[in-house]
Amino acid sequence: MITNKPVPFTVRGDLAGAEVATLAERLWPHLLTAPPQTVVDLAAAGEIDPAGVDLLAAADAYAVHRGLRLRITGAAPAVRTALRAAGVEAFPAGGEVVPRRTSGRRPAEVPA
Repeated sequence: MITNKPVPFTVRGDLAGAEVATLAERLWPHLLTAPPQTVVDLAAAGEIDPAGVDLLAAADAYAVHRGLRLRITGAAPAVRTALRAAGVEAFPAGGEVVPRRTSGRRPAEVPA
């Protein structure tokens, strides 16, 4: 049976340092299965670094390329600020953030 229900993907830990590589090892195989919608829950992520922002931006670009929908939810204020600085748009309802298309640019810097 084909369903359009979002598939949850929970991030356990921060999006910084070595944890980004660990997350990438989990996230890419998940996206390669091509679920129509993925909800990345960042409720447990208290911080993010440029590598974490790059990973989420690349995952979003891949999802768009494949015609999938990637949503990011539960971002802490510091994570949300870093994502916004990198061109990620926050939706006011529920504090949800969804990567926004930005003329193909990669995020350059994320404020500390």
